[in-house]
Amino acid sequence: MYKIYGIRHHGPGSTRSLLRALEAEPPDCLLIEAPADAEKVLDYALHPGIIPPVAVLLYDEKDLRKASYLPFASFSPEWQAIQYGLAQGIPVRFMDLPMGMQFQMEEEGEQQLEIPLPSSEQEGPIVRDPMGYIAEIAGYTDSERWWEATFEQPDNEGDIFLSIIELNTALRDELGRQETRHNRAREAYMRKTLRKALADGYKKVAVVCGAWHAPALHLLTRFKPKDDNALLKGLRKKKVAATWIPWSYKRLAFQSGYRAGVISPAWYELLFSRREEAVQWWMARAAGLLRKEGFNASAAHATEAARLAHTLAALRRQPVAGIEEMKEAALAVICNGNEEPLQLIESRLITGEEVGEAPADIPQVPLQKDLESRIRSLRLTKIYRSASPEIKELDLRKPNHLDTSHLLHQLNILEIPWGAVLESPENRLGSFHENWRLEWRPEFTIKVIEAGMWGNTVYSAATFYIQKRAADTSQLSALTGLAREALLAGITSAFNPLVSRIEDAASMAKDVFYLMEALPVLAEIARYGDTRQTDVESVKALIRHITPRICIGLPNAVLHIEEEPAREWLSLIVQNNRALSLLSQDLDIRQWVSALEKVARAGAAHPLIRGLCARMLFDRSVHAPEETARLMRYSLSAADEAQSGALWMEGFLSGSGLLLLHIPELWAILDEWVAEMPAAHFNEVLPLLRRAFSNFTPPEREKMLRMARIGPEENTGEEKDESAAFDQKRAKQVLPTVKLLLGLE
Repeated sequence: MYKIYGIRHHGPGSTRSLLRALEAEPPDCLLIEAPADAEKVLDYALHPGIIPPVAVLLYDEKDLRKASYLPFASFSPEWQAIQYGLAQGIPVRFMDLPMGMQFQMEEEGEQQLEIPLPSSEQEGPIVRDPMGYIAEIAGYTDSERWWEATFEQPDNEGDIFLSIIELNTALRDELGRQETRHNRAREAYMRKTLRKALADGYKKVAVVCGAWHAPALHLLTRFKPKDDNALLKGLRKKKVAATWIPWSYKRLAFQSGYRAGVISPAWYELLFSRREEAVQWWMARAAGLLRKEGFNASAAHATEAARLAHTLAALRRQPVAGIEEMKEAALAVICNGNEEPLQLIESRLITGEEVGEAPADIPQVPLQKDLESRIRSLRLTKIYRSASPEIKELDLRKPNHLDTSHLLHQLNILEIPWGAVLESPENRLGSFHENWRLEWRPEFTIKVIEAGMWGNTVYSAATFYIQKRAADTSQLSALTGLAREALLAGITSAFNPLVSRIEDAASMAKDVFYLMEALPVLAEIARYGDTRQTDVESVKALIRHITPRICIGLPNAVLHIEEEPAREWLSLIVQNNRALSLLSQDLDIRQWVSALEKVARAGAAHPLIRGLCARMLFDRSVHAPEETARLMRYSLSAADEAQSGALWMEGFLSGSGLLLLHIPELWAILDEWVAEMPAAHFNEVLPLLRRAFSNFTPPEREKMLRMARIGPEENTGEEKDESAAFDQKRAKQVLPTVKLLLGLE
């Protein structure tokens, strides 16, 4: 004899009805829809350290890309059935198709072209979603809402499962839905497990499965064992590892739907544990939450909102208020129609922020144990278990904070992005401060298991993995990036070998472009390595080796190039100029200045780069204002090369327009160039000039407009009469063009 209990996964109403049924007719064997190879960790479900939500992680030890999660919440029917069976000493078995076989089916499906059967796309909407068909007949817009109102919200008795079987039997028989091969194989394995339990002599077998599968098991005599064996033929039992891991309500709601999860885990938990007073509890918590956030929400608001929710439920003929009624009532009464606080309520009280716990003494890979040990020692356990992102501010002068930074960077090297550095001007290697955004996601667990192949500790795994990445590349920029990662992660054992690899790659590099890509990173490491307490003398020696090669090769490298590569060179030159300035105490930068001089005077160099080099020479006080003005006049003098002159100006003004404001002679040259430009060239040059001026700050552009209006000489003397500078009528004709040029419209 056997009983089939068709449930909704994670349905609180299904759970209450199931527990009533089990207590009314205690079974002597309990079969549960879950992969059979997860049964090896079943006994841990009674471990006092396991607090749901949790999940069984199933993975192929030889191919860690193949992994699956089996989540449970405290209100899940399967979880409560497991707890009931283990507590009563009843044999509990998992009856679904082993995950090792499911991995094999997925692999075969990827390797062969499938011919579409009369299912999926070719089936009508009623066949694709039978529950939606019933929901529409009942007057509901979707199957989720109908199922919740019919089976989850009411306080049904145990005999509700007979109605569920009859309903799904009729749907399967009448609609003739074509099940997928995967679904047919799963149901065949479930029937096989049920037959074995009956053959083992059990007289009262209870089967807990998804409602849709209930007819396929209840009508056992419809299906012949040989047909089920034929469906399973060729599927091999493959070894799959299993363990328990923490889960979260947010992850449980990540995939909402009848089979996958629930969209309101926090509400379902309340509906399971406090059904009769769930509305009052929920509204009271909503009001309290908003008060903490500074909103005006009193106990009276909570009371009135609860009454409104009950009224809405009654009008809609609901046994209890559902989540839609709760949201509408909260929005109208507590939130005063404001959507912003409602979003906060949805996040905290509908989805929920609960995170489960899995004890450390269950099967774990050594790397996982080391990671959790370091998390505890660095006092990050609360953040590790949090379901919401947390901001962590680190002061690297404190040993504990420095170790935390090292751990987070080591995890990033292993492609486990628990933390992301928040970009800010202070988040450079030279700063003693780092701001991190930390958010642990359950899927990172499989990444930890995957990273375990590189070492038994986070440090050793990160060390070997970064060495492996270095061995796979000879590109100079990639190697310098890896050296920077090693420095940030405090992996000193890999840092020095990386520097040697970089030195070898730099000696072989013939293209100065790659050397210039590497120099800024190396300079940052050399200048700020002491922040990370790392010896960087070898890096400084490497910089002294490649800097002369850059200075020698740069002038020829920028000759006869197009605008697009010129802009790439422009960025590199700016970065290298800044990097060498940082190291001016350790380097003789006269070679760099000489290279800039050659580029600035090379007629074959791209004008964008010539203008930039002229600006850098002026900023370094190598060129006096008179010499800078001479270069500027020369570059703008060719009337038929207006576009070239505009590009030179863009490079020259890169970063700031203060020179034009403080050196009247330069402004006069620019003004004269624009005034004398032939009309045929002006329209062509105007967009280029607008781009050059677009990066200036608003105060700078306002000042330039004033200079264009009254002239530089008059601008310096406040007591002079502005109206005497020039003819106002003529000025009005050109001012619209000047505004357009400066982007002040």
